[in-house]
Amino acid sequence: PKGYLDIKAAKRNEYYGIVFEGKIDAPKAGEYTFEMASDDGARILIDGKKVVEHDGLHGQELRKGKVELREGQHTIRVEYLAYGAPNGFRAGWTEPGSNHAKLSVESLRQKNKQKPKKESLPPLIGAMQDGYAAILCSPQFLYLKEKQGPLDDFAIASRLSYFLWSSMPDAKLLELAKAGKLQNPAELERQVERMLQDSKAAAFTRHFSSAWLRLDKLGKMPPSGGDFQFYKNLKVEPMLLKQVTSYFEEILNTNGRISEFIDSDYTYMNQVLGKWIYRREDIRGARLRKVKLDDPRRGGIFTQPGIMTATANGVDTSPVIRGTWVLENILGTPPSPPPPDIEPLPTDTRGAVTIRERLDLHRKNESCSSCHAKIDPMGFAFENFDVVGRWRDRYRGVNKPIDTKSTTTTGREIANIIEFKNMLKERESQIVQCLTEKMLTYGTGRRLEAIDRGKINRIIKELGKKENRLRDLVHLVVKSDLFLNK
Repeated sequence: PKGYLDIKAAKRNEYYGIVFEGKIDAPKAGEYTFEMASDDGARILIDGKKVVEHDGLHGQELRKGKVELREGQHTIRVEYLAYGAPNGFRAGWTEPGSNHAKLSVESLRQKNKQKPKKESLPPLIGAMQDGYAAILCSPQFLYLKEKQGPLDDFAIASRLSYFLWSSMPDAKLLELAKAGKLQNPAELERQVERMLQDSKAAAFTRHFSSAWLRLDKLGKMPPSGGDFQFYKNLKVEPMLLKQVTSYFEEILNTNGRISEFIDSDYTYMNQVLGKWIYRREDIRGARLRKVKLDDPRRGGIFTQPGIMTATANGVDTSPVIRGTWVLENILGTPPSPPPPDIEPLPTDTRGAVTIRERLDLHRKNESCSSCHAKIDPMGFAFENFDVVGRWRDRYRGVNKPIDTKSTTTTGREIANIIEFKNMLKERESQIVQCLTEKMLTYGTGRRLEAIDRGKINRIIKELGKKENRLRDLVHLVVKSDLFLNK
């Protein structure tokens, strides 16, 4: 079972050492086994009924007791007596049909000569180290365990907290869970607003935007040397990540429309990004701040240098990588993987030919042509952005003009990045669906299935009534059946 325990002071008429009171949640009905050991005596009471009583006369000998529990919540009280040093206790329980597992304390200690020996530590410190090590290595600590079906209030508190804060619930959430109030949609809405206004919500901005836009690829193959030496010397990479998260945070905090991810008249930059990426001399200072754009090709989040760098390979750009990124993360229509016998497109480190010329040769293979007809138009529109997101009109090395023209599988012609953004605006509903699914996957920790389609569509329909705004999407996700059920 899972539960919570409050440590409370107890009357000293029986020389209590420590008393735990709280709740446990039995995931299924059946016979549960509780066990404990204590050198001075102890008891476990479930729903007021004594299940284990340990007299402590034979040292820390393990005593067990069994009790039939119905599925659901039960009260628990654990009493430890203390009549003198040394003091020690342990307790545990097992579910019906499960095995009791123990962590070996010895296996958790590092056998390192540089580490102080146990004998050199005060007994209490050594015992605390062992206890913390066991807790931190336990599956219950490393994984969120949720039972199938509707989440109870404590599970909602945990899921909500890890969704928006990437951390455990605070006292307010636990208080509401204990009172059974997190099943109330109005209370959930209040808590989402409270949590989004907290500084800890920066974790959601950072982690979700990275998961959605695949910013984990940033830094895998960073540009270096030659014309890109500034990227390393000026430590540009953290600035690129901060720019993306600042932009996401702006739309979240203002409840901006999701279409602002496609295009806008502003971005975030500092002096380094202004000078080296955007080629602007009017930006001063190291802090990233909101800046009005003077170039309509630059608006939105998808053309920001962090995205352009994450979708390049550090040497040259690839419409295939960028096109696949758009299909997977923006439109939600990932292409099929290439056939196993097809060689990947080689990187042209000498700059002898353009990427379009290499792709034209590659597409002559019939096994490749159908997929590339879908992928390439989504990537060619970004070719004016180099591997760090700077604008360019010609390829270096071959000194040939960049050709961004392409035709989609529907026959639509796209000449440049502005026309590409216009095409994305017309497909806003598809982008909203993709973003909704990404957020649900992030919030619930599971892949969505075909059976979830109806519930996803209900979220999208309600969001459309609210003009497809980002903060509203967070609220709708939290109140959805998909979020509130396992």
